[in-house]
Amino acid sequence: MKQGLEPRLAPIDRLRLPRSWTRALVATVLALGILAASYSVVVAWRQAIQANSNKYYRATNTTLGFQKIFVLNMPQRRDRRQNMSALARFHALHLTYAQTVDRHEADALAAANSYLINGTHLACYLSHLRVYQRMVRDHIETALILEDDVDVELDLKPRHAAVMREVGRRYGRDWDMLYLGHCTRDSQEPASSAYVSLYEAGHPMCLHAYAVTRECARRLAVLLEERLRTVGHDIDLVLAVGAGFGVSTVLGTSPPYMVQIGRQEVASDLTLLQDGDTAQRLHGSTLFHLRRRSTDPRTLPAYIELSRRD
Repeated sequence: MKQGLEPRLAPIDRLRLPRSWTRALVATVLALGILAASYSVVVAWRQAIQANSNKYYRATNTTLGFQKIFVLNMPQRRDRRQNMSALARFHALHLTYAQTVDRHEADALAAANSYLINGTHLACYLSHLRVYQRMVRDHIETALILEDDVDVELDLKPRHAAVMREVGRRYGRDWDMLYLGHCTRDSQEPASSAYVSLYEAGHPMCLHAYAVTRECARRLAVLLEERLRTVGHDIDLVLAVGAGFGVSTVLGTSPPYMVQIGRQEVASDLTLLQDGDTAQRLHGSTLFHLRRRSTDPRTLPAYIELSRRD
């Protein structure tokens, strides 16, 4: 049997490679291994860059990185919707309009349900409450809620992208509310700067521009339903007290880059403003810019001349 195998094994012995060839083969294998490892590093590096890039582009998309942008608006206030449409076109935003409660409906509901507030204050309260309920019902994970009398910075998206990068770096997804606009000086707010800073708000006020998560909306809906019958406060005060007690992770931006057009003659449907109540100034008003560049008065938002911050 062995004798029969010998002729077959002999050729294999003659296939042994010279040592120089063996060394070359080993070197080639090692080089390929190094190239493969290097390729993996490059791929991981590119993926990390792409991930950061995707975060930036999400924050600058048509909903500013949130699932929805809700605008509180009454259908008969076409002038306000015209303002918001002008902002949306300029900044390439997709807005979802949410019908607000008017003061007459609010008074009827207050009388029927023994609410402790009524009129404009209750209308504002219920309008925001209904958005929270909608977020919970429709599984909307994050939403930016705007009132329909806001103006924004010309460089809105770069500013917002910088804020959202900082939110992601410091909090990830562990936040509840993010105020992109507010109307009072918070005790936690950093000193004024040309650059937008992020801080944990201790007593945030005004609701013309803020983001909220679905989980926070669920908690707020329960809280506000209960407070309607037990505490006669405006909604922003109720939320501010909750933030002060650490109920939620509430973040603010300074300086705010979304402000309310606050003049007595342009009083909000949802907020009672006093004359000259323009607590913040914009570095570059979008509405004023649109007014200056427009050649057709019919395309101008109705209150555009009042948005300039001199």
